[in-house]
Amino acid sequence: MKAIIIFAAAFIFIYIGAYPYVLNFSRTAAVICNYACDILIIVNLCLVFAYYTKYGKCDSFLNTIEHEIDDYGYYFTARKESDINDFLNAVKNDFSADGYAVDTQVECDAFSFDFTASKKNEYFYCVAIDDLSRDDVIAHIDEVITDLTVHRLKRKGSGVICFITDKAQDGAVAISKMITPLGKKEQLKIAVAIAEPAENKCYFLGNMQTKCQQLIANYVMRCDIPIKDKYKGERRLPFQDELEERMKGFTAAKFRNGTFYAH
Repeated sequence: MKAIIIFAAAFIFIYIGAYPYVLNFSRTAAVICNYACDILIIVNLCLVFAYYTKYGKCDSFLNTIEHEIDDYGYYFTARKESDINDFLNAVKNDFSADGYAVDTQVECDAFSFDFTASKKNEYFYCVAIDDLSRDDVIAHIDEVITDLTVHRLKRKGSGVICFITDKAQDGAVAISKMITPLGKKEQLKIAVAIAEPAENKCYFLGNMQTKCQQLIANYVMRCDIPIKDKYKGERRLPFQDELEERMKGFTAAKFRNGTFYAH
């Protein structure tokens, strides 16, 4: 695709400059070149449309994975609270102060959230768990998806699930940078944030500019975007190396037929 686009652009720009000379040489040649330019433009438009229709989600997926691999392993929060409940209440109070609709002790089917906050197309779910496992994260993601798409009938926006815990297991940390896109055009995205107040750490995808990133930085870390160097932790964690190794088996065909899983 890139080769054809570059060739077409070069041909058209060269022809624009050479048009007077071509016209003087032969009017027929000028007409043929005009038709050639029109055909190249149509071919490129069709090619780009077909490419992004077929591989648009694949490109978006790979872009997110590249950010996951290149991101810092974790970040430091600017909050001073080291106790889970104190940390949770501080985050909740900040949402209330900024005009978000805050509900406490929210029941979603078999799960409960300590509080939820929402405003326009922004949705924040927060739950405190003493020992956070991978299964906990996945189960809560599924519940938030159900709540947003089935109960609230939302089709676009940015959602964040924040886990405040004493200890996040390695399996939970390994999917902390995962963003779940929903909809044909990925209008609804759900991100994960894991905060360990006692360690002053926050695990999330912090190097990709999204509304989810801004919500986590502003309310979980209590800092501004872009994130300053003093809040950045280790450059890379083992799960990012494992993800990079796993991606070596990636093919567009496996992704499109649903047989490739990065996490």
